[in-house]
Amino acid sequence: RLVVIGATNRPNALDDALRRPGRFDRELEIGIPDRLARLSILQTLLRNIPHALTEADLDAVASRAHGFVGADLAAVCQEAGLTAIQRHVTATSTIPADRVLPLQLTADDLAGAMKRISPSAMREMVVEVPKVRWSDIGGQAEVKQKLRESVEWPLQHPEAFRRMGISPPKGVLLYGPPGCSKTLMAKALATEAGLNFIAIKGPELFNKWVGESEKAVREVFRKARQASPSIIFFDEIDALTVKRSGGDGGGGGGGGTSSVADRVLSQLLNELDGIEPLVNVTVVAATNRPDIIDDALLRPGRIDRVLYIGPPDELARRDIFQIQLSKMAVDSLVNVDQLAQLTFGFSGAEIVALCQEAAFRALEEDLHIQAVSQRHFEESYRGFHRRITPEMLAFYDNYRSQRALRSL
Repeated sequence: RLVVIGATNRPNALDDALRRPGRFDRELEIGIPDRLARLSILQTLLRNIPHALTEADLDAVASRAHGFVGADLAAVCQEAGLTAIQRHVTATSTIPADRVLPLQLTADDLAGAMKRISPSAMREMVVEVPKVRWSDIGGQAEVKQKLRESVEWPLQHPEAFRRMGISPPKGVLLYGPPGCSKTLMAKALATEAGLNFIAIKGPELFNKWVGESEKAVREVFRKARQASPSIIFFDEIDALTVKRSGGDGGGGGGGGTSSVADRVLSQLLNELDGIEPLVNVTVVAATNRPDIIDDALLRPGRIDRVLYIGPPDELARRDIFQIQLSKMAVDSLVNVDQLAQLTFGFSGAEIVALCQEAAFRALEEDLHIQAVSQRHFEESYRGFHRRITPEMLAFYDNYRSQRALRSL
């Protein structure tokens, strides 16, 4: 008897004729290993390697290795082994032989290797995000706390949520004027909570071929489930979830922009409501135009939290200036309090741009200048045009008022 076994990581790319009964009758998905499976794989890989790792060390590595498959973990162990050998060779050349510790793999070796090896489950769509911390974002303490409660708490205290009968939020919408740290907030949340981060720009998912855009949405969520705990960050989500057109909206092969958008929105709603639950996967979305997002997305059980991120207040502007000036060579007489007062109504991005403009002005005066002075900041301010207008802020205030009325 002859049995044919096939293997692929792209089953949907196969011709349907191959997958009919009587041909490839059985399909078995070998998924991404969970924490216990990763721990078992690590124990097997390290069985014949001298190491100083405790069970607690291995468990910690397995817990952090979200989205790593067996081959990834083997690569991590190999990379860690090379690091250990380099350290041992360096030590033997500088320390008497009788004082050199035996060659052993350490927890630090594995931790360093994990930073250099990217998980297969994330390789196709992972975004290399700079390590952003909450401390890198000035102000917005209330928004930071609400994001922690929505995303970090369910992961860190699942028993408390089960005890109280609370389901973790599936999604969070961040809205507000441009440049007010919406994207930075999502990156900091992923970094601080130790989550994998998949970033998608709304317009990137659109495809002129019927069905391809919906397939792209399904693939994003499939990857996120495999690499959980994870965040799917939809930037400019208004491009994907604009209020649906009248009539059927979701059908056929018309291929128009509105019909594609309707189908993409329907697929996104299906993923949020779907048969396969979103376990340890949180959708974080950002937009400058919350008013055009379809109301169906913002219903309870889908995007559960809607948070406004407005321009920083004076204290937050002061924090942002201090963060930026810590990276620059500035004169000791630069008055941060005065700069914070001067930049009323500025967004965080505009404050960063103002600091860069001041530095350029200083260099234009003298390429050998040692520090940026108060004068450079004030001159840059006088030539600066704010993007956030009173009309824009009134628009967001009106939107918040309307949402509050609808929730009554």
